[in-house]
Amino acid sequence: MGRQSGRGMIVLGILAFGLSGSGAAEPVVVRVGTGAEIKHPTQTLERLAELAKAQPSANVRVVLQGGVYRLDRPLVLERRHVPPRGSLTFAAADDQRVVLSGGKAITGWKVAADGTWSTTIPEVAERKWAFRELFVGGQRRPRARHPNVGFHRIVQAFEDKRTGFTFKAGDLPTNWTEGGELVFFHDWSTSRIPVKQVDHATQRLTVAYPIGNRADHYKIDHFEKHPRYYVENHRAFLDAPGEWFLDPQGELLYRPLPGENPENAEVIAPFSEALLLVRGDDREPIRHVHFQGLSFEHCAWQLPARGYAGSQATAHEQRDDNPSRGRNFVPAALWFERAEDCSVTRCRIAHLGTSGLQFGSHTVRCRLEDSIVEDISGNGVNLGEDTSRAVGGQPWWRAAPEQAASGHQVRYNRIQRCGQQFYGAVALWVGLARDCQISHNEIAHHPYTGISLGWIWNPTPSPAGGHLVRQNHIHHVMQVLSDGGGIYTLGRQPGTKLIGNVIHDVPVNLGSAESNGMFLDEGSDQIEIAGNTIYNLVRSPLRFHKAKKMTVRENTLVVSDETTPPLRYNNTNPKTIEQLDNRVIVQEKFVAKSVELPKTGPRPAKAQR
Repeated sequence: MGRQSGRGMIVLGILAFGLSGSGAAEPVVVRVGTGAEIKHPTQTLERLAELAKAQPSANVRVVLQGGVYRLDRPLVLERRHVPPRGSLTFAAADDQRVVLSGGKAITGWKVAADGTWSTTIPEVAERKWAFRELFVGGQRRPRARHPNVGFHRIVQAFEDKRTGFTFKAGDLPTNWTEGGELVFFHDWSTSRIPVKQVDHATQRLTVAYPIGNRADHYKIDHFEKHPRYYVENHRAFLDAPGEWFLDPQGELLYRPLPGENPENAEVIAPFSEALLLVRGDDREPIRHVHFQGLSFEHCAWQLPARGYAGSQATAHEQRDDNPSRGRNFVPAALWFERAEDCSVTRCRIAHLGTSGLQFGSHTVRCRLEDSIVEDISGNGVNLGEDTSRAVGGQPWWRAAPEQAASGHQVRYNRIQRCGQQFYGAVALWVGLARDCQISHNEIAHHPYTGISLGWIWNPTPSPAGGHLVRQNHIHHVMQVLSDGGGIYTLGRQPGTKLIGNVIHDVPVNLGSAESNGMFLDEGSDQIEIAGNTIYNLVRSPLRFHKAKKMTVRENTLVVSDETTPPLRYNNTNPKTIEQLDNRVIVQEKFVAKSVELPKTGPRPAKAQR
């Protein structure tokens, strides 16, 4: 999952220097002018690198004055930028708003008689730029879509279950016959595929590339006979205030909301494909790099050429001619790799076409604290990595499990409105990692799962485990997709504890599988679930599917009626789920009463939390 440095990256290229401090005992301060004063945004890194070498024990602090610093390429920090026995910190000046933006301002608007704004972007016409997000006045605006709200359901899948479907007469605009993008809902993921042809006479919609991943269960009608869809990104759909459409020839159209004025509206489209890369090398990790009080905004990611076929948590097919290449994840705007003891505190990560932040391969003891992660197209936060990397021709987690990300802390953050484009995204994804602490976060308003732990679909031993997920407030999740929950687990995770979390407002599933407060999915094993409160949901608070040994104790589980089991077992032996001192409440017409939770398995002496 590592990100290559790629073409055109800059390293510390936004800085203008003014030094203060001397000697190893005092911090070395680099003061940076406002974004408007930076005349050479691609200045080289040599001066700061020389400073680090000259002050091997110094703590270098880069203080940015208030302003917007436009990055057309990601900021890259490597070991040579950090004093060998010191630290490197980027911080906002006191009480000043500092934005590191990968976006460009859109100007030159003209207003048509019907009120539509238009402008021409030469870089788009020249195929040098394309974007899938637009932000007006600091708010994400939807691409032109149909229907404007909600979705339609297909009538019948084509015989091959991949290349299209029939639709109900009147569901789609008759002036649309080709182009645009199909957004198709599987149970726990989505596909985004270019539309090839729409035949209104036969009511057939044909896509340019297959819908769904190659696996059989992603066929069009596998989960449901009449699954959901909508269409977007065509001029014919531009009919509601707030919508926009970008023509491949460079014309951008926008239908303004009431009160918006092209003379003073700030319109931003993402340009840079990443904002920050902090990485060590094969010999040694990068250490002690910190970010304080900064805003990271606007970052672009383009779909694979043959469309996006999501599987889970933004993992998707690469869609090339080599099916053995597996899947990629939507990349993060802020990426830490081979990094130790780094941190992001009191920051804001927002308005991204990518995922948010990743503490990835070979990372240890990194922290995300007191920050806001919001309005993200993909996952909010990623810890660890999946199974795809190889060491010596073997999966890394078998050949070198000591390389697993470990010891990270995600605390006191607000993570909200992730999955804005890729609905199968999760707020906080923890892959093959160990000993991470996720506590005191508010996680809200997500189309799919809140916290996802683990990435192996069976109880095979792996590096995963030892996590503490404690006292998080998780609500209004599973708002679009199905078969997930406030917390979702996969695989054997010895020592993992889910303790004292509050989960509520999980709606009834619109797909085939139910959504839950917690869903302990395939291979989940050796996990303790204690002292949690789960309420305001339609289905079972806890669900186990092909799960193994669990301890469930001292939880408060509220069910919607007496026919809904507090614990649901799918292909799971109930005797493996140890239950102790739980409380179940049936909520009927806002009147709650307690009922006894059936006990299964042995009842040992009461354990200490």
